[in-house]
This record gives sequence, C-alpha cells and structure tokens, in this order.
Amino acid sequence: MQPKRALPTVMWWLGYGGLVPFFALTVALLLGMDVPLLESVRLDWWLAAYAALILSFLGAVHWGVALGMQDTLNESELGKLLLFSVVQSVLAWFALLLPIQWALFVLAGLVVFAYVVDALLLFDKLSSSYGKMRLHLTVIVALLLVAAGVAVQ
Repeated sequence: MQPKRALPTVMWWLGYGGLVPFFALTVALLLGMDVPLLESVRLDWWLAAYAALILSFLGAVHWGVALGMQDTLNESELGKLLLFSVVQSVLAWFALLLPIQWALFVLAGLVVFAYVVDALLLFDKLSSSYGKMRLHLTVIVALLLVAAGVAVQ
C-alpha cells in the first residue's frame, strides 16, 4: 500500500474559500444588513441554498470515490458509498422545505452528519489531510449555520 499524499494546495484554497459565502451571509444576517442592489433578497434562503449545494457536493465525493475505486471495493463498501452519495442531497433538499430557521438548524446538523459518515466511509480511502480539512470546515460551517438560525428568529 502506498503512503497517502497530502492534499494539493489548490484543494485547501478552494475548501477554505468555500467558507466565504457562509461567513458573508451569516455576518449580514447577524447585523441585519442588506446586500446593495439586492435589498429585497432573502439572505437566509441564499445561505440555506448554498449549504444544500455544499452538502450535495460532499455527497458527490462519495460517488467519485466509488467510481475511482470500484475495482478495489467490495459490494458492501460500494453500496454504502453510493447510498450516501445521494442521501445528503435528498435530506438537504427536504431541509429547504422547512421554515427557514429550522432549515438552517437542520442543515447545520446535516453538515455534521456528513462529516461523521465521511469519517466512517471515506477518510481511510483518501488523502490523510482530507479529514483534517473537513473537520475544520465542518465545525466552522455548522457554527455559522446555527448562528444564522438564531439571527433569523
């Protein structure tokens, strides 16, 4: 077995760069700010939609691993990866059907759930740095979504 390579720098930049909309929208909600030229926009729904998209992206990582490792995975491992590749997207979509405050809280929980599932199914198959980056991103995103949920009471 070959040693796992570190994540390329671009992955760190893109991963942490993905936090910018979470921070910007949460801060705007906490401060009761509007976006110039978009005063009528529901920033809380923008944040929830972005979180749902990110959860779908995280599910796609499972699909990619399943495709890339299909010859080395047993049927059970492959089935779990493919199942969880879609579960996060479906649950995130259902969260968007809830009242916005609940949607933000549920999405925060789903971000944590996605991390736990990834720790169980993915981290041992991927770069050793991926789990570390995901832990950082998960904690920050979950806290921001909860803060936004509190802000929209």
